[in-house]
Amino acid sequence: MIAELTVKGWVTPMDILVVQHVEADPIGILGRYLEANGAWLHTWLVPQGSTPPQGDYDGLVVLGGPMNACDDEHFPYLKHVVELIQQFQRQGKPVLGLCLGAQLIARAFGGRVYQNEVPELGFTPLFPVVGSVTAAEELWLRDYPPGMPMMQWHFDTFDLPVGAELLLTNDVCTNQAFRLGSNIYGLQFHPEVTPEIVMTWLAFKTDWIEAHYPHLFEQLRQQLVTHWVQSAQFTDKLAAAWYDQVVASAQTVSLLP
Repeated sequence: MIAELTVKGWVTPMDILVVQHVEADPIGILGRYLEANGAWLHTWLVPQGSTPPQGDYDGLVVLGGPMNACDDEHFPYLKHVVELIQQFQRQGKPVLGLCLGAQLIARAFGGRVYQNEVPELGFTPLFPVVGSVTAAEELWLRDYPPGMPMMQWHFDTFDLPVGAELLLTNDVCTNQAFRLGSNIYGLQFHPEVTPEIVMTWLAFKTDWIEAHYPHLFEQLRQQLVTHWVQSAQFTDKLAAAWYDQVVASAQTVSLLP
């Protein structure tokens, strides 16, 4: 019963499983906001273990990483992440995927993942999909200023799975945010970043990035000054709305016979 999830009006903390593919991309400020809302985070840092920690989790967050979402040959654990996403979906539990995480959600439900024509590196503008009833329903997208930049670092993109509804887009990479069903979300961008995380990524610049984005360090430093506070405010709204879904989902499950 719902009473089992509350103690004197306080909602029992929800257990969230976080799939972290690389040490350089932790859950960052998104995790802080989730914890502020009452979440208990349990991180599966993949390089340190090939299987997720055991437990009964209420929600799933899948973070980003530099690998291709379909490269099972070099990263065989990816198929286990796909199975995990499918398992949470079958159980009716919320899933949130960021960048690679969004691509893995697309893969899990039949969407093709492939290289985008142009990479997105740095803060790029995003736009709510005009006329989307689904986008208008989302609390975390209400009052989203059209063109507000969010942090990006990706070379790949994906086709939307059948039944998915597009929420955010731009001209460089069409599929920026989508919802599948009532509580599966994929975001191509990085709402979790802090300035420290972004600066860490610069250590992983490739020769190609160095050649095509020679001023990336200076650009990112200025973009963080200009855009990060607004980005973090958006992440606060996202965390609160998604965590509310986790709580509601757990309450629904508790009512089942």
